[in-house]
Amino acid sequence: MLWYYDMSRRKFLQIMGLSTAGVALTSCQINGTVPDSGKTIIESEETIRMKQSIASAVHDAGAETVLCVPATGTAKIFDEYNKIILRGVPYSYNEEVAYTIAYSASLNGRRSAVIMKSHGMAKAANSVIDSLTAGTTAGFVVIITCDKKGRHSDSIFDYDGFVKGTGIPFRIPKDETIYQDILDCFSWSEQLQLPVAILIDTDKLDETVKKFSLLSTAPQISCQRDPLRHVLCPPLANYQFRVLQAKLAGKDSSKVKRPAPLQIPADLPPKWQEMIRDYMPLFQVFHQLRKEMDFVSGDTGVSSLFAFPPFNCIDATTYYGGSLPLAIGAHLADRRGVWAITGDYTFVAAGHMGLIEAVGRNIPLKVLVLHNGRAMTTGGQPLPDNVFNHVISGYQSYVKYIKSPRDIDSVQSVLKPAVKSDRLEITVADYAKGS
Repeated sequence: MLWYYDMSRRKFLQIMGLSTAGVALTSCQINGTVPDSGKTIIESEETIRMKQSIASAVHDAGAETVLCVPATGTAKIFDEYNKIILRGVPYSYNEEVAYTIAYSASLNGRRSAVIMKSHGMAKAANSVIDSLTAGTTAGFVVIITCDKKGRHSDSIFDYDGFVKGTGIPFRIPKDETIYQDILDCFSWSEQLQLPVAILIDTDKLDETVKKFSLLSTAPQISCQRDPLRHVLCPPLANYQFRVLQAKLAGKDSSKVKRPAPLQIPADLPPKWQEMIRDYMPLFQVFHQLRKEMDFVSGDTGVSSLFAFPPFNCIDATTYYGGSLPLAIGAHLADRRGVWAITGDYTFVAAGHMGLIEAVGRNIPLKVLVLHNGRAMTTGGQPLPDNVFNHVISGYQSYVKYIKSPRDIDSVQSVLKPAVKSDRLEITVADYAKGS
């Protein structure tokens, strides 16, 4: 049997029920369109396990970045995926980090997927909400394995209610169409420019289903820098929220009126202007070196403001500490010279978990840490030096300090070699002690 897909955008959105956020969709045989039209799926006489069918669909959809945090259910799917690609993609350690890496790969134009259990989705919710706000580019599918009876979990919770509450569009598939449903979710994600989740019953992974194969290849998707969409900060929150609402309502989000680009520091409130002046010499040098960097990520902190003119230093931001997994995802999407800019408080809070992934995957990540000993955007709460030093000490062989970050020559002497380096580099701009 051949499956052909050819329908209009409006019809597809109507079938998918996109009038509200987080709507649950049961699988259906779509006789009309997905944006990736011309897909030809062939049904075989063979049968395979559902876990194999899921892994095959992810591979056949052209997902180039696939991550998984081990758990009952997730490991079964990921091990099958590794058998298909004939190489050992490593497991990840933390769901929020894994989600952010996969999301960034999508943002940078590569189809991606992350496999996690429902409890892990709760852990990743911070990044999920940010990815909805900033949007995606290529298809990004979140495969969530659900332990309905609590056989392998320390608790049972209303996982579909929770997923719906995050606002992410999701689908509940039928056993016999699981392969097609996953392919549809990649196309659906690209249509919406949002992540899409699919909820899998862990107890069914070893059941047999028909084997399908896909003849066509994944579409080539280009990406472009758009800080008004991808940099999350208070001045843009209302615009980005309206864009999200338009997408979920099936409307053309490009019709939402775009704000004028912020001019730094002139367009900032006086308090913020004063806050960022110390960092301007550092970012002046960074701007000069930007042409040698494919992608620069930031956290939702003071540094994110340097995404805008005249500096144009940062391409995308996410939650506190999320700049590191954002940069890793860009590297896995074949960007080179990737940098993550983070604050010391955010680095301690979550950023160092991204370093673990970078080391485990041998990624030559570049990290710039603004060390001022405080959480500046939330009121200046202090970060004891011994805490920061303890966290970074495990990477000391990769660390170099800008001891006078307000001095352009001092900044250049450290940043220039870091840009040229082919290994992990952690540059600490020491405002806590620097002059």
